Amino acid sequence: MAHLRKAALPAHQPLSIRARFAVRQDPIFGAGQVLIKDTPGRIFLAPARGFLIRWLVALTMGCLLLSGARVESLQAMPRDNTTGPASREVTDETGRSVLIPQPVRRIVSLAPSATETLFALGLGDRIVGDTDFCDYPPEAKRKTRIGGPVDPNIEVIAALHPDLVVATPVNRIASVHSLEQLGIPVYGTDPRSVEQVLTSTERLGELLGAGDAGRSLLANLRARLSQIDRRLAGLPPQTVMMVVWLDPLISVGRNTFLEDALRRAGAHSIIDTQQSWPNINLEEVIRLQPKYLIFSSDDPQQVQRQLAELQDRPAWRQLDAVRNRRFIVVPEAISHPSPRLVDGIEQLAAALYPSRFAAQASFGIHASGQLPQFLVARLSQPVLAFSAPGGAP
Repeated sequence: MAHLRKAALPAHQPLSIRARFAVRQDPIFGAGQVLIKDTPGRIFLAPARGFLIRWLVALTMGCLLLSGARVESLQAMPRDNTTGPASREVTDETGRSVLIPQPVRRIVSLAPSATETLFALGLGDRIVGDTDFCDYPPEAKRKTRIGGPVDPNIEVIAALHPDLVVATPVNRIASVHSLEQLGIPVYGTDPRSVEQVLTSTERLGELLGAGDAGRSLLANLRARLSQIDRRLAGLPPQTVMMVVWLDPLISVGRNTFLEDALRRAGAHSIIDTQQSWPNINLEEVIRLQPKYLIFSSDDPQQVQRQLAELQDRPAWRQLDAVRNRRFIVVPEAISHPSPRLVDGIEQLAAALYPSRFAAQASFGIHASGQLPQFLVARLSQPVLAFSAPGGAP
């Protein structure tokens, strides 16, 4: 499976994978059954920066890669705070008991969403390592790289002497076990709704000595969500389908943070299944006729090319949304279970209901006052209208 491994790692070009796959997701740190067959005629809508797509590919690869990690020759290394106060035993979001040394001065993040959350809490200076895919905020790219979320380099992590490693459902249980064998505690996050993203952020801040920052951040995020609720009050939801992956067609199911984010933005997904990331039959989508198709990307030029190709597909042209170019492209903030998720909800709500957000010209200004990297576009015109007024998403 070398071609799968190679396709998932480069960060400078779009991901591609010559396989159709269906994943039965197990609890955090792993995946279950994977079905693979060759798929011709693919369109890849996700640029390499699209972490949600990498997340799905990572889940698939997590079952295919060898589970053994190179830890036999390593020994637990002393950490800076070994003379500090006694450790604190907590239960992480996966139900695991974790002994966290106090205070935590050195942190390694195993996923972009964890990195974004730590920076949002004002803990960026404590991050000593993160993954090859951590690119927001820009400072994250200057940290020591520890490899990908699926196959982090255990030796590099150990050499950084972390007090704590923060993991997410992207990561394999084998990686977690390898770190624990070295005496490195791993705290797992696993939010599955917008509210859980907020409470997960607050709890992480409290555990890491940033409780005040966490409470302040949550107050701001909840105020922004309440403002969205007020603006959308009384409006019927718009029917949508979120396109996570095009070939094979994958969307979002119930009980996921992304489906909940759609709901909070005033959208109703036509996909009604308990599967988190279901493989969808296009004929069923044609029968249900969503009003809008939603994509997330930070590469508007690439999306423009690929949506043009999508419109040339006869089967897809049976959708009113395709014939009438009712596409909505939002920045990838909406696909990250971090505080940035609220940015994405604001931007999607403004695209779905522009009259209710007319005064919010940026379709969702960040707490910092910065504009998104490009404005949310409701693509009703032949040419995609993106702009880059400055500031990162």
